[in-house]
Amino acid sequence: MAVLKYPTAVLRKKTIPVEKIGEDVFKLVEGMIETMLAEDGVGLAANQVGSEYRIFVINVTPSNEDPQPLVFINPVVLDKEGEILDEEGCLSFPDLYLQIPRPEKVRVHAKNLYNEDFVLELSGLLARAVMHEVDHLDGILIIDHASAVEKEKVEKYLEGSSAGAKVSGGS
Repeated sequence: MAVLKYPTAVLRKKTIPVEKIGEDVFKLVEGMIETMLAEDGVGLAANQVGSEYRIFVINVTPSNEDPQPLVFINPVVLDKEGEILDEEGCLSFPDLYLQIPRPEKVRVHAKNLYNEDFVLELSGLLARAVMHEVDHLDGILIIDHASAVEKEKVEKYLEGSSAGAKVSGGS
C-alpha cells in the first residue's frame, strides 16, 4: 500500500465507524501493518492509505526487532493525563518533524479484529502514537498543531513540496 501524502483530500476527512468486521477489514489491516512496518512507522491510520474506515494500527514495540502490531477499530479516547512537548513526525509528511504537545498518558477503548472490546492505558511514545492516529481519523494533521514558532518551518516545508498550502490554526 502507498502512504498518501499531504494535501490528499482523504487525509482531511473524518473517518466512518466500522459496522461489520469482514474480509475487507482483515485485508485492509494486513496491508496497513505491512506498510507501517515497511515505512518504519510507529503507527498508521486507515485514511493514510485511502480508506475511510475508523481504524489505525500501532507497533507497540517500536524499538524492538520483533514488531508487535496492535489494531484499533473504532477507537475512543476515554481519558488523557499530563502533557509532554516532544518531536513528532508523520508518514504523510516525510522529513517534517515538529514539537507537538501530547498527553503523557491516555486510556483508549477500541475493538480488535475479532470484534472484542478492549481498553488500554498507554504512556510515553505509545500514548503519543495513539493521539496522533486518532487525530488522523478525525482529519487533524500534525501541521494543525504547529506552534507560532514552527509555522514558518511548516510553510517552508509545504513550499518545498507539491503541497504549497498555507497553514492555519494551531496552538
